[in-house]
Amino acid sequence: MSMQQLRDRMIQYLTITVPLAGLIVSIPGMGYFVWWDGDHSTGALIYSLIPFAMGVLISIPGWIWKRAAHKHDHM
Repeated sequence: MSMQQLRDRMIQYLTITVPLAGLIVSIPGMGYFVWWDGDHSTGALIYSLIPFAMGVLISIPGWIWKRAAHKHDHM
């Protein structure tokens, strides 16, 4: 595996897998707070979506790196 392939795979992991994993963790959290615990408040919904929001925030550098890598490849 070349360094460019490794770089592209890490960027893909950072931009796709991390937010997807956060969403997968958020769904059971939402189910727990909203359905099983009976808490239908907005705070419970926001609290259960924190893993997804953190995944999106963590993936922002990956979007920037992807753009920079694309510029570097075409120089």
